[in-house]
Amino acid sequence: MVKALIVLVLGIVLLGGASFGGWFVYQKYFVPHPEEPKKVEPPPKPPTAFVRLPPLVVPMIGPSRVEQFVTVVVAVEVILEKQPIVQANQPRLTDAFLTALYGGIADQSILNGALVNIPAVKTKLVEAAIKVVGKDAVYDVLVQAVTQRNL
Repeated sequence: MVKALIVLVLGIVLLGGASFGGWFVYQKYFVPHPEEPKKVEPPPKPPTAFVRLPPLVVPMIGPSRVEQFVTVVVAVEVILEKQPIVQANQPRLTDAFLTALYGGIADQSILNGALVNIPAVKTKLVEAAIKVVGKDAVYDVLVQAVTQRNL
């Protein structure tokens, strides 16, 4: 009789545990929870266009002579509606980019030793483009190629 009572109590405990586990899984995975915040998707990227600029050639002047030439090929990613404004300001953009590159080479903020630090170049060019045509027109600057030619 005691063995039967132990088996009966053990069966009830196991049945209760399985029931609670099933109820918990059902509540967690199959019932919608309205208090969960919905994921807010970021607004879509506005349509953009690229404005290619001519290659920018900057000499790296050493203590006594020009040591190498750095050529940077860039394209400016602009908001589509602002593309005519940016294309009209291409000479000003080229001048601002050359000024930024000359300044970066002079204070060595875009150099890692004798090599050009491309993320630093990109940062300088984005800042220069924003100064020329405004933050609302420029989305990004794409550095397409950087070549260094030692002399």
